[in-house]
Amino acid sequence: MPHPYAGKTVEEILEDKKASIRTPPLDPGSPSWDDILYLTWEEIDKRARRREIGFRTFRKLLTDGRFNK
Repeated sequence: MPHPYAGKTVEEILEDKKASIRTPPLDPGSPSWDDILYLTWEEIDKRARRREIGFRTFRKLLTDGRFNK
C-alpha cells in the first residue's frame, strides 16, 4: 500500500499541517524548509534513508500526527 503522501511535494503536504511544524529546531547543516518545498515525499524518504543531514528530522515532522490540522 503506498504512503498517503506518495507523489506529493513538501509544499502540498504542508497545506494539511499546522504552521507550528516549522518551529522545532533543525539539525545544524540541514537545509531550510524553503529549500525542500519542491521535493517529493519519495525524495525526502530516500534522503532520510541515506541519513543525509536533516532529512530524518523532516520525515519525522511530516509524519507526526501532532502537526495535523
